[in-house]
Amino acid sequence: MSKPGTHIIFNGELIPIDQASVPVHSRGLMYGDGCFESFKAYKGKFLKLEDHFNRLMQGCRYLGLEVHFGYEDFKSKLIELLEANCLVDEDAMVRVQCWREGERGYFSASEDASWVTTCAPINEKNHLIKLATVSVRAIPSQALERKYKLSNGLNYIQAAREAHALGADDALILTLDDYISESSTANLFWLKEKTIFTPSEDCDLLPGITRNLLIELISKQTEYSVEEGKYQIEHIQDADAVWVTNSIREIVPVLRVDETLFDISHPVIQMFKESFELYKLNNLS
Repeated sequence: MSKPGTHIIFNGELIPIDQASVPVHSRGLMYGDGCFESFKAYKGKFLKLEDHFNRLMQGCRYLGLEVHFGYEDFKSKLIELLEANCLVDEDAMVRVQCWREGERGYFSASEDASWVTTCAPINEKNHLIKLATVSVRAIPSQALERKYKLSNGLNYIQAAREAHALGADDALILTLDDYISESSTANLFWLKEKTIFTPSEDCDLLPGITRNLLIELISKQTEYSVEEGKYQIEHIQDADAVWVTNSIREIVPVLRVDETLFDISHPVIQMFKESFELYKLNNLS
C-alpha cells in the first residue's frame, strides 16, 4: 500500500515521486518563472476548487504559459493523486506548480509549460499566531501583478525570516507608502466595534479566495459591516480582535501584533468560524 508523499502528478501522469526529473537548467529553478496554487483537500472533497483552478489559469495567461488541461481533468487527477497517497480519507494540502520550459536568459519566447501536483498531510499548528511588522515591503502591483501566486517568493521569505528573528510566527507587511498589506502567508482582518476592516486590493496584496469568501459571509449578516481600504499600523493596534485567513488554515486568531495583545476568543471570530464551517458543510464537492 502506498504512503503519503510517495506519488505525484507530473505533466498529467501519476508517477512515483522518485521517478520525477526536472533539469537543473529549468526556468522554474533558475528564475522562478511560473505560478502555483495551494489549497486544502477535505477528505477527498474541495472548497472553491474552480476558483483556485481559474486563478491558476489566469496566472499562466499573465505569464504567457500554455497549459493543456481543463477543469474536469484537473479535478479527476487530484482525486487520483490523493488515492495514490492514501490521503482521500483525511485532510491534506495540495499544491499545483506550473513553470515555463525554455532556454536560459530572462527573455524566452517559449509558451510551453510543465506542471506538477503534490499533496501532503496537514500538520496542525497552533490555532493562533503572533505577527511582527517587518521592514520588507510588499511588491507594488505596478512592478508585478499581485492577483496571482507567482513562483518567486523571495519577498515573502525575507519577510518571514525577519518576523521569526523578532520572535513572531509571521510578518505583517506594509506597502511602500506605509499601509497595511498582508502577512507572508495570509490576508488580514480586524474588528473595531461593529465594523470589520481589511486592506483593499489597492494595498498590493494577494486577494485570497478565503478572504473573498469571508467578505461574502460578512455581507450576508446585518450586525457587522466590512470595510476595505487603506489603513496604517495604528489602525490595527486599536482593534478589538484580529485574525488572518488562507485556504489551508482558514480563519486563525492573532494573539499579538508587535507589542499589542488581542482577544483570541472574541465571539466575532468564533461566529465567523462557525459560519465558515456551515458554508463548507453545504459547499464541499
